[in-house]
Amino acid sequence: MYRINGVSKVNDKEIDSEVFDKVDYRIDERDNQIDNLIDWIGEAKGNDRELMKADLKFLMSIEDKYILSSLSMNDYEQECTVAGQNILKEIYES
Repeated sequence: MYRINGVSKVNDKEIDSEVFDKVDYRIDERDNQIDNLIDWIGEAKGNDRELMKADLKFLMSIEDKYILSSLSMNDYEQECTVAGQNILKEIYES
């Protein structure tokens, strides 16, 4: 999985952006998500701040260039995990 100029691809197949609404995950660059979290943590309060800090620690602990990021909840999946493979399969087949 990867993104080039804002276009997501899985196994070199371009993925229509509407697919991500159906599967509730999108392909993001890990470094961009880290930068976003650093910006948001400064403004967050309470439990939201703690969740963002946990996400930041997780994202900084992995080396993946791209991650699967949930559109509706606080969740990230790696391509190499079973959950990540299932999400990618659903994206690819949609």
